[in-house]
This record gives sequence, structure tokens and C-alpha cells, in this order.
Amino acid sequence: MRATQPPWSAEREFSSFNGALAFDADNHEALWRYLEEFPAGFLGRHPDGAVVRISCTLKELENVMGTVEGPVLARAGSGVVYGCFETCDAATGWLAGAVRKGWKGVIEFAPEARKSTLDLWPAPTDDLKIMRKVKNLFDPKNLLNRGRLYNHI
Repeated sequence: MRATQPPWSAEREFSSFNGALAFDADNHEALWRYLEEFPAGFLGRHPDGAVVRISCTLKELENVMGTVEGPVLARAGSGVVYGCFETCDAATGWLAGAVRKGWKGVIEFAPEARKSTLDLWPAPTDDLKIMRKVKNLFDPKNLLNRGRLYNHI
């Protein structure tokens, strides 16, 4: 009995597009695993590296992604962008510029030794007030996870 290829294959159909990739069957699982593990792998190759998470509107997504010089991962459905920077200084410099443009961002991943010296969340908005109220409800004496939320709570 001869195995036949399914009548429609994403890998076959989209391979004709210049530079496009598509994945069928188990191959898509490998792609998602790669994307899931990408920030950790990037930081493993760049010991002073950092990953910045920016929230933006879907309309701003292209602009945000275009300003990051390193690898970028985006969740286009939500407007969340992860920019990878080879050094923490590059990440903080980029984040400062992003804040001036009105984008909300935090340094999500950085070397543990550098976190205390970085401004991980340079421009918290009103949502920080709400987070503090919730924290105070459950931990009024501030005993748990002090400084855990980007050194602000």
C-alpha cells in the first residue's frame, strides 16, 4: 500500500511564496517550541542580554517591531512585542525611547545580577496603583515577594 500525500498541504502550498514558511503535522509543534524557548536561548548566547516586552496597539505593531535592532517576537493578535537586545544597556536605551513614544514596556528578562541596577519598568501607569491595592489586600504587611514586580511592588 502506497502512502499518499494529503490533497492540501500548507508546507507545499505556501512554499511557492518568496521567503514564506508553513508547517504541517508535527512540524508546527517544533516551531512553537522554538518560539517558546527563543528568549531563554537568546539570553544563553548573550550573557548581558535583555528582553523587553512592549504593549502596543495592533496599528503600532509594525513601527514597534521596526525599531528593535535585534530579534523580535510579536503576538500580533494582542499587540505584545518581545525585543531581544545583546546588552542590558541597549535594552534600557531602547526602552527609554519607546516610553517617550508612549509605548508601555518593561524589561522582562535580564541577568539576575543586573536587575537591581536597571529601571525595569521606567514608566508605570495607573495600573500600578491598582496592583498595589490588590497586593495590599492580600499582603498588608508586605511580607511576600518584596520588589518582585519590576522593583515597584
